[in-house]
Amino acid sequence: MELVEAITSQTLEAWFNQYYEPLARYAFTMVKRQEEAEDIVQKLFIKLWEKRKELEITGQTKSYLYSAVHNASLNHLNSAARKNYHREVEEDYSLSGSERTDSGIESKELEQTIELAMQTLPPKCREVFQLSRQERLSYKEIADQLNISTKTVENQMGKALKLMRTALQEYLPAFIIHILILRGW
Repeated sequence: MELVEAITSQTLEAWFNQYYEPLARYAFTMVKRQEEAEDIVQKLFIKLWEKRKELEITGQTKSYLYSAVHNASLNHLNSAARKNYHREVEEDYSLSGSERTDSGIESKELEQTIELAMQTLPPKCREVFQLSRQERLSYKEIADQLNISTKTVENQMGKALKLMRTALQEYLPAFIIHILILRGW
């Protein structure tokens, strides 16, 4: 087992010379773009240098570096997917004037339909749903506030979501987008 107490410039340079190309090839297998793969590996070495005094690498250096590149590649892919989603949503909502008016009418109609559907929920179920979705409280926070168990909150939310899905079946795709926009995704 290898323990590197402190990363020196010589150590980092040796790692870079030995591992840069294989790590870039590995990152490429995940991100499928050479420039992005190289960027991921370069950022890893920069981060290693910046955190050299804090890091203690136990185990094999090679394993550590490959794991770091793997995680960085996954983070990159997740970030890229979120950016693509936001761009698509922005494109969908950058409508011309008349389309925007129609969209505004549909949005108000959807909000009214959601409100009516919420009014059909049993009182406790509606209260749990509103605390979760509108006030964004966790199940534990709701349980504490209403003096009920977390399991009861879970059951009430399951019931509320089932009833809301049924009531909003024809609006479900728009409802999902509406919820995502409210959450800022």
